[in-house]
Amino acid sequence: MSQQEPTLKNPIKIGPIIGILIMMVIANGCFSSHREKQNETKYIPVLKAMMTDNTVAVAKVDPTYKEVSMKIMGIPVKHYEVTYTYEVNGGGPYNGTRVLSNPPTSAEMPLYYAKSDPSYSSFEPEEDIKRITEKAASNSNLYWAIGWFAIAVLALLGYLSEARAYLRAKKAIRAREEAAYQSATNY
Repeated sequence: MSQQEPTLKNPIKIGPIIGILIMMVIANGCFSSHREKQNETKYIPVLKAMMTDNTVAVAKVDPTYKEVSMKIMGIPVKHYEVTYTYEVNGGGPYNGTRVLSNPPTSAEMPLYYAKSDPSYSSFEPEEDIKRITEKAASNSNLYWAIGWFAIAVLALLGYLSEARAYLRAKKAIRAREEAAYQSATNY
C-alpha cells in the first residue's frame, strides 16, 4: 500500500492582491483629502484681506440654482449652489460657482474679491474662513488613512507568509521526491 502525499493548495491568488490594492487606494484617497484640507488654509489670509480691503464687486447670479439637502446627524442641512459672473475694474468677466448657506435673494449680489488675484472671490468670506478652519482642525481623514494603510500592510504580511510557507512546503516535497528518485536509481 502506498502512502499518498498531501496535496498543497496554491495560496497565490488574485483576490487578496486586488483587496490589498483597494485598501491602499482608499488609504491614499483619505490622505489626499486630509492634505487638500490642510492646503486650503493658505486662503485664510486672502479671505481676511478681502474683508479688510473691502474689495466688493457686483456679481450677476444665474437665476437657476441647485438646492442640495443632506442630513448631518439626523438634522437636515440645505446648501445652494449658484453660478455667477462679475467684472473688476473693466477686467474679466470672471465666472464661478459657489455654495451658499442661504438661497440667492436677487439677480445681483455683493461679492468680495482678492486685490492680488481678482479671479478668487467669495460671497461669504467669514463663513469660508470658519469652514476652512474647522476642516483643517480635523484629523479624521488622516486617522482613516493610517488605519487603512495598517490593515493593508497586515493583509500583505499575511498573504506573504502564506505564500512563503507554500513555497517552503513545495521545496521540501521536491527535495523528498528528488531524494527518493536518487535512492531508487542508485544500485
